[in-house]
Amino acid sequence: GLTPCYTVGGSVYRRGESTPDCNWAANGYRLPTEAEWEKAARGELVGARYPWGNEIDCSKANYSGCVVQTSPVGSYAPNGYGLYDMAGNVWEWVWDWFDSRYYAVSPGSDPRGPASGAARVSRGGGWSRYARHCRGAYRNFLWPDGESYYLGFRLARTAP
Repeated sequence: GLTPCYTVGGSVYRRGESTPDCNWAANGYRLPTEAEWEKAARGELVGARYPWGNEIDCSKANYSGCVVQTSPVGSYAPNGYGLYDMAGNVWEWVWDWFDSRYYAVSPGSDPRGPASGAARVSRGGGWSRYARHCRGAYRNFLWPDGESYYLGFRLARTAP
């Protein structure tokens, strides 16, 4: 009963079609923007490296040297917004196209990323990468047709 956010030429997007458009006013599920993801990951803790503070160890997140595979969701304490696994475990796709210079020219509030690009941003680090990749501000990128055992996503909806 929700209005899909993603369309191609006005039709509901299906995997394998050309790059979808996003109707930001729709109430359906979508990937978060990079800015939304980072705000959610910080969980009200502004200025800290990680969702819980400035230090990391294997009791707080799954990264290289901890568990050598994906952990079950909720294996670590939630952040200040009650969200689990925002650092480590798997990289998470976000809506934005990757451009290393984008934030120098982006809107100051609610940026939605460049209009086009070759790779999409991924955030959060993962079980196969180093602790530094789990920082709230760390950015990575992957090509949209890529598949990996260390990549996932979480859904967002625009608040009514």
